[in-house]
Amino acid sequence: MEILTIYKRLEQLEARIHQEGFTTPTGIGSEIPHFVFDYPAEDELIVRIYIEGLLKRTPLNIKEINLFEFLLALFEDDLEDLKEMANEEGVEELLLAIQPVLEDRHLLIDTFIENVGEADLVFITGVGTVHPFIRSSHLLKKLSNNAYRTPLILFYPGYFSGLDLRLFSRFNHEDEYQITRIS
Repeated sequence: MEILTIYKRLEQLEARIHQEGFTTPTGIGSEIPHFVFDYPAEDELIVRIYIEGLLKRTPLNIKEINLFEFLLALFEDDLEDLKEMANEEGVEELLLAIQPVLEDRHLLIDTFIENVGEADLVFITGVGTVHPFIRSSHLLKKLSNNAYRTPLILFYPGYFSGLDLRLFSRFNHEDEYQITRIS
């Protein structure tokens, strides 16, 4: 069995998203077109560079949502205060302070949907840099519960077992949501 290199997998992903009908899924109502592209964390730079090039050359209307930038935008008016809190009280206290905002399903999902706009496809990146503040599995679950039907691909530095996600192939994020490996 041939082991696919990260480059081959990225090329397969690119071919797949350009197949007719990929961005306009049809089928049973319970099918939510959410996908994961998992990869070893050490390939992060390769994946980032490939995505950057893909976004420049594709005719598709793809919106990239970098979760770290998304988090910063949610708290942009309070960043200095949060930075001070992290320095004085530690990351655990910072996490406790911002958790109520992140748990507000309407704020998180509405802001996400607003950022996506009329995109045909969403790339979610920055998963590793935003951990543990935003867990991608929780975001996906909230999107699924909201019946968010715009196709999206979660670029995940870790491992997807088919049932759960393991960030950096270490942390288990067991949660129920509908997601499929794309390549």
